[in-house]
Formats: sequence, structure tokens, C-alpha cells
Amino acid sequence: MRHLDRYLDATKSALLFASRAILVEGISELLLLPALAGRVLAAGEGADIEADREAFEALERFFGTTRVIVDGVGFEVYLRVLLAPVDGMSLGRRVALITDTDVAPDQPEPPRLESLRELPRRWGSPGELHLAAAPRTLEPALWSQDNIAALRAAFLRCAPRSQKRWEQVLKAADPALAFGELFVTKTSRTVTSADGELTKGTKISKGRFAQELADVLADPAVAFTVPAYLEDAIRFVGATDRTGAAAVGAP
Repeated sequence: MRHLDRYLDATKSALLFASRAILVEGISELLLLPALAGRVLAAGEGADIEADREAFEALERFFGTTRVIVDGVGFEVYLRVLLAPVDGMSLGRRVALITDTDVAPDQPEPPRLESLRELPRRWGSPGELHLAAAPRTLEPALWSQDNIAALRAAFLRCAPRSQKRWEQVLKAADPALAFGELFVTKTSRTVTSADGELTKGTKISKGRFAQELADVLADPAVAFTVPAYLEDAIRFVGATDRTGAAAVGAP
């Protein structure tokens, strides 16, 4: 509990009053989620009055949700505060936990994820848990054909003279992995260039990139497909409560 004691200072004690909460590993998800929520929960063109109202209310619920950086994968103590029941009641009604698998998409997920899903069930929590896990990490999960233009624009804002690095990503056998390695040090990279050497260049700040991408996505004309695991988490916290629901872990 010392971790939680240090965390709950004057600016973050709202966690103790959070009926809805999003727990994330780091700053990137925290910065990007509002921009992504605006796209996921928007009513869309041609929506009728009822759809507009429902979208507005869903966005209100999302922006009324407490968002917490865990700074790692030590989620259990936060789940205990939010979802462990006292006299049959829990602080949290809806808690979305967003994390990385840190393994390749074709590999089994780490056992810690099922352990986290199991906690509310074991406690008999009246609240709901939705666990959303990225294949690998956030940045590779953002990669898709639809998103290349937006990701390139944000990358070049962070590194204006790095068009050649971007071209290396596009030419890679696994562009999603190569894109993710823009954000790690050279000693941690696995992707090689055509000459067999590890890709070069100073790593990009994940927080800076998330800020720039959020700015790019502020333009509704920019095409972008929100990764499914993040879309599901956003819809979960934006949804209305279900009466008497049991704790649930997302598959």
C-alpha cells in the first residue's frame, strides 16, 4: 500500500471518489484517450437527435471518468481500492484497465492478465472490470494502413528531419514492429535495415508523440482507425451502468 499512499496526493485523491476509472500504464495512453474517445463516441454525420443525445451523454460519461497513470503494471493495489467490496459495495462501478501484453500478437498473453481479470470475481465485486490489452505495446498497436498518414504527420512533428527513418519503417518486413522501435533505444531494437544493421536514430519520446498525434487527430478530416482494444475500453466507460452487474474481465 506504500505505492498507493505516495500516489494519493492532493491532485490524485479523486481516485477515492471514482465510480468510473481508467487505469493506464503510462502517459501516452492518458494523453491520447480523449482524442480517441471523441472519434469513437461521436454520433457521426447524419445522426438524428436521439443519436446526438446518446453520443453527447456517452462523451460526458467518458470525460467524467477518473484517468490514472499507474506507471508500470502494478495494477492490483488500484483495483483493490476501486473494486474490492466493503459491506457488499465498492467504490468503482466501471473500471477499465489498459495495459500492454509486451509479447508478439501470435504469442500467448502473459499470465498476469488473467490474474488481474480474476481479482474482481474472487472478491465478489459488484463493480465491473474491463481489461484491454495491446498486442505488443501501444505504438505498434496504432499501426494500420488507415493510420499511416496520421502517424507520419505526428512522427515528423517530433523529428522533422527524419523522413528517411520513416521510409525505413514502411520498407520493413513488419512495419508495426519497426514503428514501435522508433520509441526504444538502439540497444533494445531488433529490426534491421537492408544492410543488416540495427535501425539508427535517437528514440522518440512516447509522451511527445502522443501529444502530437492528439493534435493531428483534432482535425476530423484526418483518417484514423482506433485500435479495437482501445475502442472497446472507451465504449465500456462511456456506456450506461447495468443494474446488478457482476465483475467482468474482457476476453
